[in-house]
Amino acid sequence: MAANSNQNNPNQGEIDFFTLLEKLGDLIKRAFLGLINMIGSILAFLLRKWYYFAAAILLTILSAFILNKATLPFYQSEMVVRANATTNQPIMSSLDRLGEYASSKNFPFLAQELGLDNEVAKSIRALETYWYYDIGKDGILDGIDTNGKFLSDTSVAKIDSLFVIRAEVRNPDILQSLEEALFQYLESNTVLKAINVQRLSDLNAQLMQIEYEVEKLDSLQKREYFTNTDDLRQQEGQIVFTTEREVQMYHPQMFRLLQLKQECERELNIFNDVVTIVEGFSQPNFPKYNTIKYGKKLLWYYLGLALLLSVVITFRKKIWTR
Repeated sequence: MAANSNQNNPNQGEIDFFTLLEKLGDLIKRAFLGLINMIGSILAFLLRKWYYFAAAILLTILSAFILNKATLPFYQSEMVVRANATTNQPIMSSLDRLGEYASSKNFPFLAQELGLDNEVAKSIRALETYWYYDIGKDGILDGIDTNGKFLSDTSVAKIDSLFVIRAEVRNPDILQSLEEALFQYLESNTVLKAINVQRLSDLNAQLMQIEYEVEKLDSLQKREYFTNTDDLRQQEGQIVFTTEREVQMYHPQMFRLLQLKQECERELNIFNDVVTIVEGFSQPNFPKYNTIKYGKKLLWYYLGLALLLSVVITFRKKIWTR
């Protein structure tokens, strides 16, 4: 009897396993059907309370229209600048000071610093500077750090030669004047100007040294190729034991020197100012915010409010009794 009982145990284990799977399947099925019923109940509730959400949409349209009419439009544009005299940080700090004047509406100081008319300065709503960042440090620009999230991230490199100036203005017609004023503001900075003069002087000295090294290397190469020192010794009556001469190749050194020369000439001829405007302000076609953009921002607030009101009003008796 004990042997028969042991023989039946495997079959009993298989039956228990299949029973467990069947119960698990039923549980999943009931959970799925319960989820479907809950979603259906929510949709039915939302459909029954459609007038709350219709009112939310109407309020969104009305509020967006009123905001668009009540607020003055402003336009946003960006300018890409290359820092030549020094790194980005001192130049960006100088420009951020102008941004503080604009945000605090200190238009007389802003107009004085930029050499603009006071009415033109009043059209400047904001001036902000942003870094470019490089994820992976592969030398490729991956974006503009508009939120400052990569400033303390050591795995992301900040591009220290290019940065962005973002301007928000009431009148887009002043962007060209603002671009010229910002360039002159940086060029007239005493410290930056002195640093740039020193940089250009160093580049000229470096270029002269490179040209001298190129000339020396060229002369040495010609001597190696066209002069046989053994023949010169034989003419003087010396006995020479010749071996195969090793020919020196100077192409890598020459190419490197020529590359350095081109870099110096580029800095002296193209990037000889304190900064270079790589890409100026573009003319925006539409204001930053209009009725549609205001509506997109307000819609979710009104829909959330409508949902909250519909739940509270529908279940107010249960809520108060508790």
